Amino acid sequence: MADETPAQRRRRWLTIGETIGVLALLISAASFWDSHQQRAEERKPAPAVKAAIKPLMLTSFAGDDGRLLSIASPNPDRVIQTQTILFPTPLAIDKVDTVGNPRIEAGWFAGALNKLPHESGRPGRLPVAIVTQYLDDGVAREDSAIYEIGYRWRSRLIGSDVPGMEGMTLVSRGGAKLQARLDAKWARANPTP
Repeated sequence: MADETPAQRRRRWLTIGETIGVLALLISAASFWDSHQQRAEERKPAPAVKAAIKPLMLTSFAGDDGRLLSIASPNPDRVIQTQTILFPTPLAIDKVDTVGNPRIEAGWFAGALNKLPHESGRPGRLPVAIVTQYLDDGVAREDSAIYEIGYRWRSRLIGSDVPGMEGMTLVSRGGAKLQARLDAKWARANPTP
């Protein structure tokens, strides 16, 4: 370095100055990139927390002098598509599938209940299992549960008594062996002698 001419010494200082300038530029670029990333993270929507799916609750409305129960969901975002209604096996009633018009008709089970001992005017309860396919805010879902249909025997002048349905109430949520649980509920309420 002692042999350096003044021109070489100036070039060396320019090189150190350029180097410091480039380092300053790199540090500024890294700082800008970091702040840009931080703002991008802040703009990202927070991850959606999955809300627990609430089970479907069905309501019913008696009509046609108790011969029809219209079934609905009280939540307008839950639209019933199809239903399968299962009856206790001892009654020998085939399952019923409904599409677009969720309902239970007394005619589906009146003949089977009429064969059992009963008194006019006396209330009764019929357990049924209902498997419902529905849309929950556009998402297809399925629910299964056991309900009890409340009915009262009504006498007719000609023919046998008919059950007039009054409504239905939830007994238990679905799960495994729905038909077996339905049959067990029927057997407990109607023991055979």
